[in-house]
Amino acid sequence: MMPAEPAATMPVFIALGGVVIYGALRIFPAAYRTRAGTLTALWLALAFLQMLYAVFQNPLPPNTSYLGLTTGLLITGIGALAVFASQDLLDPKGPIHLYHPLVLFALAGAVAVGFAQDLFTIFVAVELSAVPVYALVAYRYQEDPAAIPAAMKYLILGVAGTITALLGVSILYLAGHTLRLPELPAALAGTDQTVLLLAAVLILLGYGVKLAIVPLHTWLPDAYARAPVGVTAILVGATKTGVLVAMFLSLSALPFRLSLSADLGMLVIFFAILTMTAGNLLALNQQDLRYILAYSSVAQMGYVLLGFGMGMLYDLELGFTAGLYYAIAYGIMKAGSFMAADLFGRAAGSFELKRMRGIGAGYPLLGISFAIFILGLSGVPFTCGFLGKLLLEQAGMVTSMLSGVVLALILALNSFISLGYYVPALSALSFRGADDAKETVPEKHLSLPASAVFTVVLLAVVTAYLGLFPESFGWITRAAQQLFPWGVV
Repeated sequence: MMPAEPAATMPVFIALGGVVIYGALRIFPAAYRTRAGTLTALWLALAFLQMLYAVFQNPLPPNTSYLGLTTGLLITGIGALAVFASQDLLDPKGPIHLYHPLVLFALAGAVAVGFAQDLFTIFVAVELSAVPVYALVAYRYQEDPAAIPAAMKYLILGVAGTITALLGVSILYLAGHTLRLPELPAALAGTDQTVLLLAAVLILLGYGVKLAIVPLHTWLPDAYARAPVGVTAILVGATKTGVLVAMFLSLSALPFRLSLSADLGMLVIFFAILTMTAGNLLALNQQDLRYILAYSSVAQMGYVLLGFGMGMLYDLELGFTAGLYYAIAYGIMKAGSFMAADLFGRAAGSFELKRMRGIGAGYPLLGISFAIFILGLSGVPFTCGFLGKLLLEQAGMVTSMLSGVVLALILALNSFISLGYYVPALSALSFRGADDAKETVPEKHLSLPASAVFTVVLLAVVTAYLGLFPESFGWITRAAQQLFPWGVV
C-alpha cells in the first residue's frame, strides 16, 4: 500500500505540470490551445486523487500531515474546477501558454504551505503562490485597461507585506537560531516576550496584507473585479487558504505562554471585527455585483480570523477548528459565486445590478446555484456556510465568558448587516419587475460555456452537501490541531 508521505511531493508535481504544459502549448497548434484548461485540470485532478488516496488509507502513518492533505485537497480541487471553467472564457488570441503554467505555479506554492516544516519554506511557498498571481491579475489588460493598475496596487502592497513578514521570520531566527517548526518553541523559550510579540505582529501584518485584513485590504476589490474569473476563484478559494495557514502555522512556532497567546488573540480579534464590519459596510454601497462580492470577501475573512482569534485568546481548540472549517466553506462558496456572477455579467452585458434584473430566472441552473452560494454566505441552514457560522458562534458561547458571548453577538450582527446587500442582489437577479421592462437584459439568451456552468453547479452541490453531511468535520478538527498554539506535530 502506498504510504501517505508521497502526498507531500504534490507541490513539486504541480509545479512540474507548469513546465510540461508550457512546453506542450508552445508546440501545439494555436487552434488546440483553448483546450489547455482541460489538460491543466486533469493534471490537478491527478494531484487531488493522490492526496485523496492518502486520506483514505487505514491506518494512516503517524507522521501524516492532516493540515497539508486538507488544504491540498481544497486548493487542487478548486484549482482544477477554476481552470476547467475558464478555458472557454479566455481570449484564444491571448497568452494562454502563460496563463495555465502561472496558475499551476501559484497553486503549487499554496499546497506546499500545509506540508512545510520550517518558517523559511512557508515564506518561500507563500511567495511562489503570490508572484504568479500578480501577473495573472493583469492578464486581461488588453480587454480591460483597469487591470494594470489593479495588478500594480496588489504588487506594491504585496511586496510591502512580503518584507514585513520576512522581518518577523528573521527576528525569530536570530532569537532561536533555527527555523524548524518543531524546534522553535523550545529554542525561543528564554526569549524576551517583547521580541516574540514584535516578530508575531510583523508576521501577522505581513501575511495580513495578502489576506486583505482592514486597513490592508485596498488592493482586493479591484484585483478581484478585474482579474479573469478563474484567477479570482483561485484567489478566494486556494491561494488565500495557503496564506491563512502560513500565518497561523508560523505563529504556532512560538513558545506557549498564556500572556503572549492572549495578546495575539486580542490583536487578531481586533482585526477580525474591524475587517468584517468594514467589509460589510463597504459592500452595502456597491452597485456592481463583482464589487459586492469582493467587499463581501473582506468581511468573510473577518469571520475566519475571529475563530482563530478566539482560539488564541481563550486557549480554545474549537476556535481553530471553526476558523479552518469556515475558511474551507468560504473558499468553495466564494469561488462559485464569482464564477456565477461572471456568467451573469456576460449574459446581461453588464455587472450593474439594475441591468441584470431577472437574469437568474433566464438561466435556472445558474440562478439556483447562485442562490445556494448567497444563502450559504448569509448563514442559512443546510449549507456549509451555516455550519461554519454555527461553529464560530459555538466557540464564543462555550467560553462561558461575557467577552466570548459579545464576540458571538458581533458575528451575528455582522451576518445581519450582510443581508442588506445579499438579499437585494439575489432579488435583483431572480426577479424582474414591471419597471424593468425596458432594461437591456437580452431577450435572446446568450449561450454560456458548458464547462463554466458545470463548475458552478458542482460547487453549489458541494456547498449544500457539506451543510447536510459534514463528514469532513472530524478530519478538519485534526488538521486544525496542527495550528493550535503552540503544538506543531
